[in-house]
Parts: sequence; structure tokens; C-alpha cells
Amino acid sequence: MKKHLFLAVLMAVAMSANAQWFDFSSNAGRYGAGFNLGMAGVKTEYMDLGTGISLNVNGVYLDVLKAGPNHKYDNHIEDKQYNDSTAFHINLGYQIPVLPWLRIAPMVGYCQTNAGITDASTININTDRDNGFDFYHDYDVTPGTRRHYFNAGVGLFVQPIRWVDIYAIGTLHAIYGGISVNISSIFGN
Repeated sequence: MKKHLFLAVLMAVAMSANAQWFDFSSNAGRYGAGFNLGMAGVKTEYMDLGTGISLNVNGVYLDVLKAGPNHKYDNHIEDKQYNDSTAFHINLGYQIPVLPWLRIAPMVGYCQTNAGITDASTININTDRDNGFDFYHDYDVTPGTRRHYFNAGVGLFVQPIRWVDIYAIGTLHAIYGGISVNISSIFGN
């Protein structure tokens, strides 16, 4: 499978032979924001599906990915406690423009995991100015379960059209992908 993927990328690069390679000036004035989804806490006992956001400014890429606790926002009130866990990532990288439509970003970051108890017998209400509200239960971290990890990896960014980037990122403790909107191209850059 890896050989087929490598050959497909190699053929796409060969077909784009007339394109300028490694044009770092293409990062200037490039701004984007997006959403990501994937597995957080990979290679730990607290691996779970997580969501997050990303930001790209002049080629500098920053993202956050968080998973859990799974029962914290359950709106049922019951005399029950759930064993839950969380995984949190923050990663920073720089997009290297290989071709106008293809970028690779080496990344470094931080990962934190922990286990805890979600108490379904408690209920908290969070309100905002727009008359919206959230119900949530108390989540307490179990002492001694919090772990901190160095995170490093690489991201592959493809721009199928000038307004959108689709990306896949693999790090030591997360595998995720996402889509971001190239804000600078929408507003005339």
C-alpha cells in the first residue's frame, strides 16, 4: 500500500514538472482556518475520537485536537459515575510548498492525557449572551493519571481549489485530518 501511495505522489509530481518547486514566497499573505477530526491519544490507553480547529498564517500552521470526556455533556441526570478520559494535542508546524497545490509541514507539539470520573448526578449550566446554554456534568481528573508527551510528525496539505485546503496529519500521538478555508484567496489575495 505504501509503495502504491508513493508511486501515485511521484507520478503527480512528475506530471507537474512545469510547476515551480519550493516557492516559499507563496506562503506570504496566505491565511486560513479550519476544522479537524481524528484519533487523539494514539499509543496511549486513552485514545479516542477528537475534534479540533486549525489556523494557518503565512505558512505557520497551528492546530488543537481534543477528545473526551465522553459523558461530560450528556444531559441525563442520574445517580451514576462514569469512568472517562481525555486526550489533548497542540501542534505547530511550517508548511513547505513543494508544488503550488501540495505542501508538507514538519510539526512539533504537546500531548496530554488523563483519566477521570464524570459524575452524572451533578448538573451545571453555562449561559452566554445570546440566550444559549449548555448542560454539563462535573469531570474530576483521577490523581496520578495525567501524562505529558512530546509530539512530532508531519502534515500533508493538498489544495484542490484555491479556496480550500484538505489535510492529513500523522504524529506520534495523533492521526487526524481536516479541511480549512483559505481566507486570503476569498478576500482578493
